[in-house]
Amino acid sequence: MWGLTLRHGWGCEKNEKSGFNWLRKAAEIAVDDLETMRDGSEKSAIKSELVVAIYEVGQCFFQGWGVPKDQKMAVNYYRTAAKLGDPDAQQDLGFCLANGKGCKKDRKEAAQWYRAAVQQGASDVGLAWIYKEKFK
Repeated sequence: MWGLTLRHGWGCEKNEKSGFNWLRKAAEIAVDDLETMRDGSEKSAIKSELVVAIYEVGQCFFQGWGVPKDQKMAVNYYRTAAKLGDPDAQQDLGFCLANGKGCKKDRKEAAQWYRAAVQQGASDVGLAWIYKEKFK
């Protein structure tokens, strides 16, 4: 959360680079913790922290917040967080795939990720196309 606070300047001086570094560090630590955990309940708490950190590092790369813009790298982070079940990452990965941002355009895979996000409560306004048979 400190990384987000710095990145956006919430109650402190805005420092996108430092915010990115804290978010990246959080993601790295959470990955290490997740890999060494054996107890499912603790693993779940670490996983939720991991997903937020990974997704937000992806946001930094996509937007160029504290790091040079790199949409390909953002897609990698979005994909990881999406696979871990984060609906925001699923939506952003769907956007990237549907529009060829940082990856090859793939509307079928985009529809899959958008539908996964919708199943978790994300809005499907403007996304009627994801339900067409050719995208299933």
